Formats: sequence, structure tokens, C-alpha cells
Amino acid sequence: MIPKTDKFEVPKRLPKLIVFDLDCTLWTPWIDYTYGPPFIYHEDDNSLTDKMGEKLVLFKNITAVFTMIQSFPDTKIGIASRTGTPDWARMALKYFQIPELGCNLHDSIHYMEIYPGRKTQHLTELEQSSGIACQDMLFFDDEQRNAEVKKLGVHFVLVNPAKGVTMHQFQSALQQFDRQTSTTQTTLQF
Repeated sequence: MIPKTDKFEVPKRLPKLIVFDLDCTLWTPWIDYTYGPPFIYHEDDNSLTDKMGEKLVLFKNITAVFTMIQSFPDTKIGIASRTGTPDWARMALKYFQIPELGCNLHDSIHYMEIYPGRKTQHLTELEQSSGIACQDMLFFDDEQRNAEVKKLGVHFVLVNPAKGVTMHQFQSALQQFDRQTSTTQTTLQF
């Protein structure tokens, strides 16, 4: 079920792949700034603590955003992260829950490129592994330098690192994608 939000109509044209950076986009702080595993999951606030008790927090709207994406029949979710601790990142994705879907973040993601390197490399690899052209991708990232993916045809959205992806920003990005693309997807009925 799509989360209800005030006055938002899902656009007719949607990205085929919605890609997210991890650090300061889905969660805070950067995972390689933590003390690392073992991580302890806290169900009450859907957060993790590292081995020194420092928190890794999922941003407020992430589970609702992922839930909305899962309701789009032709849209997949991808991750593009240059973290130096990819194993920690994958671990965190398995801990963070999406209560609305009854699964964790990891299980709702279709494609992942998590390793040090340029985001142009990550998005090119996602194009290869998914078979989805870069111009059919929407990418959320908190670093302006990663806007270089636009030269591949990727639709880039700069995220405020203090807030991560918000529902308002996500919905606005979908509307902008709809205006800028000719991609046609399955018609959604609600």
C-alpha cells in the first residue's frame, strides 16, 4: 500500500531504478566514522549502536520512501556507495527494518554497488547489472561532486546531509523526473 501524503499524485512516468547513496542520505553518520561491529539493533527507534555504543540512525522518512517505491510495479531500488567499509554497510542494511513491509532494507534492494570509487563507476555498473539505462535512473546523494553522474544521463538529486532523503524531496524528484523523461511505465491504479 502506498503511504498517503497530502496532495501528492504519483506521476505517470517513473524511474525504472531509484538509487541511493548510504551515508548522510539514508542514515547518519557515515558508517566508516563509527567504531564498527558488533552492531546492536534497537527496535524502539529503528537505530543501531556500534561496539562503543555510538548510534547509527536511519533518517525519518526512509522507510516510507522505500514502502512507496515498492508499490511501483516497474521500479527497482539500487545502492551506490563509496564507503571504505562495505561489509559494515551491508550489515547495517540487514539490521534496519521497514516495518510497513515486514522486511529489512537489504531485502528491498535489488542492486548494490558498495565499494570505494567514483559514482560514475557505480552507476555504470548498476546499468550493466540491471539492464536499466542510466537515463531511466533517479539518484539521491548528499555530495555535490557526485552530480557528475548527470553526464551519464542519470537524474541527480542533491540531498541535505543533515536530513537525508525527505518525503517532500522524494515526491518532488518523482515529479521532476516525470517532466524530464519519456519513460512510460505500467499505469498505476489506486
